[in-house]
Amino acid sequence: MSILFVNACMRADSRTLRLAKAVLSQDDAQDVEEIRIGTKSCDALTERSIVSYNCGVASGNYEDALFSPAKQFAQAEEVLIAAPLWNYGIPARLHDYLEIVCSQGITFDVDEQGRYVSLCHAKRLTFVTTMGGPYPSAENDHAFGYIRTLATAFWHIPLVRCVYAESLDMVGMDVEPALKAALDRSEG
Repeated sequence: MSILFVNACMRADSRTLRLAKAVLSQDDAQDVEEIRIGTKSCDALTERSIVSYNCGVASGNYEDALFSPAKQFAQAEEVLIAAPLWNYGIPARLHDYLEIVCSQGITFDVDEQGRYVSLCHAKRLTFVTTMGGPYPSAENDHAFGYIRTLATAFWHIPLVRCVYAESLDMVGMDVEPALKAALDRSEG
């Protein structure tokens, strides 16, 4: 099974990255393709690039390199996204990446009745995150809530899950057992 590992962890010593790698090893991943969002050139749509983007989508011509992330995402059999929770949301670079990935004609389309039709192959999407404080309530979850909405509304991925470790920066928190507990919960 091919797994696309979208690594949005910006620090080499990232606790989120450690948890994500543990999840990958737990899944016995054989064919993993990693994208490092912090080092990859995946710019936000701008006044200039939106013209190329809209022309490509309108004409069905996806040859522009701008569409490469969406093509790669569409072909993955499984997706694992790892990102720390920053201010109740995902890092901006990950949002930029997902904005490009969500390209009509590549990862989804719209049928005659106006419904979204998935063009993705993924059967599972896992979002791995860690946070210094407690996990946010549903109305304040601008990370997994956003990713889950994209995965279910546009890409129709049947299994979408979140593996998280919370309160890691709280006084007295023992980080290693918290990471282990998050991994153990993900096995269920």
